[in-house]
Amino acid sequence: MDTVLELEIDPGGGAGEFTVHVVRSVAGGEPTEHFTLDVDALLATRPQLESVVLASSVSARRILPAAEVSVQSTGAALFDAIFVGEVAAIYRSSRAVAADRGQGLQVRLRLGAPGLAALPWEMLYDRDTQAYLCRQETLVRHVAGEHAPDALAIDPPLQVLAVVSSPRGLAPLDVAAEREHLEEALEHHVRSGRVRLEWVEHATWSELHDRLLQRPWHVLHFIGHGTFDDAADEGVIALVGADERADFVTASSLADLLHEASPTPRLVVLNSCESGASSSDDPFSGTAAALARSGIQSVAAMQFTISDRAALAFARGFYTALANGRTVDEAMRSGRIGILGLGRGTLEWVTPLLYVRGPDTRLFEVAEPSSGPVREPEPHIGQRWRLVAAAAVLVLLLGGVGAVVYRSAQGEGATALGATTSTSDPGGSSAESQGSQGPSDVVPSPVEIAVPGNTRWLDSGVTCAPGTTLDISATGTIQHDASAGSTVGPDGLTEARYHRWNVEGLPDANTAGLIGSLDETGPFFVGSGTSYDCPREGQLDLGINDTNLEGNSGELTVTVQARPT
Repeated sequence: MDTVLELEIDPGGGAGEFTVHVVRSVAGGEPTEHFTLDVDALLATRPQLESVVLASSVSARRILPAAEVSVQSTGAALFDAIFVGEVAAIYRSSRAVAADRGQGLQVRLRLGAPGLAALPWEMLYDRDTQAYLCRQETLVRHVAGEHAPDALAIDPPLQVLAVVSSPRGLAPLDVAAEREHLEEALEHHVRSGRVRLEWVEHATWSELHDRLLQRPWHVLHFIGHGTFDDAADEGVIALVGADERADFVTASSLADLLHEASPTPRLVVLNSCESGASSSDDPFSGTAAALARSGIQSVAAMQFTISDRAALAFARGFYTALANGRTVDEAMRSGRIGILGLGRGTLEWVTPLLYVRGPDTRLFEVAEPSSGPVREPEPHIGQRWRLVAAAAVLVLLLGGVGAVVYRSAQGEGATALGATTSTSDPGGSSAESQGSQGPSDVVPSPVEIAVPGNTRWLDSGVTCAPGTTLDISATGTIQHDASAGSTVGPDGLTEARYHRWNVEGLPDANTAGLIGSLDETGPFFVGSGTSYDCPREGQLDLGINDTNLEGNSGELTVTVQARPT
């Protein structure tokens, strides 16, 4: 974006004294001004401000103008402090130049002075225009970086890895509802092929590590608990530990984990309270700022607790803009406008904040989605297997013959499930096609899949279709933990005392046994063998009925045979 006003705010000569310097301006000029600000007094109002903002989310209650005064007065105090003298003149001129060009103005804040990062700059209020800055222009908290990568060229879909973490001992989250909210927000884009959303089923360090290593991810979306650890003087988020209790992970450790992905996700969204908070001593101590300083190009976070309604509206507006190729600061503003649409009384649009590392806010160059099936990034080839398998099952059900051959990364000549191999002479006849054949005469080729003992869900490459039954059998053994004597077969553990480790939706099934699902929903128990009547079109996934896969090993060999129901 060319229409930028970048301000750097540093400590001044004494207590409560600061300097504001124009680093870059579309209107030209680099003036420096001095101002005073009682940071401690403003920080003391944070609890009251959070209460006012969160109370405004209650649909049955209109926020009284008197209550909004605290938000407005805080925003005005911040605005009047930094937009002073020549800096104020540069701000007005920059807005005018941007308007003449038919563009918005991006305001970047470099908050180098201790304490300033903990202030709610998203409340900046211009008394002259009687408007909040972040609702008129885009507002970014800027972190200088030695190197900022160019925008990542991607063919849709945008790959989003989502995590819901609700450990024991903290206020419980409705995990199913949280998933439903985000899926609802992204439903249109998932259907249109612009976004692919996948979930980390069990929010442990090891599970998140495994998923980050599996494939490229563009966005990590975290839903859970976050806070500021005064003892560590650093922001933390709560993952799930081995005992199902909170495993508090510092921002710096989380950054190290995210760098395990290749490439590192360009964007992290922290939908957790206080994930944007910082200490009064270190402007980069908060989770969001620390991630940006550690190399994450952009981090969206929440500086206050946010209501479910506002989180849903923000996600819908934010991802809609991002999936349509907007810059991340424009997407943040779209998220705010989405919240604003909940009602004229809401103030929760001040809750999200955005940190950006480097000069460019365009994270992705998004190509138009193709009219055909969404192409999966290599090396993941599951969807193309699904398309081939679906065609093969259609051949089976219609009584056709011939092999459906897929040229894959593993080699060529793979025959899809449900197809019958045949050899044709130049005249078009074949050994299998001679004579009349119906569906009952066709014998499909079985598919064999190796399922490791630490598998959450594995893309089997097998597609279900109504009117088809999948006969599934399994052999082999796995170890359900690292201890001696933990070996089990496909039927898993029969003792009910292990059921607390079962995946959601299978409360009474044998733990550590083989399970299946369609598109990772509606899990069912397989064990050493079962017949599954396909209720709808979907992808067969296979996994292990265990939410604590750390230490699991071994492998099951699974055979899947399709037949007409």
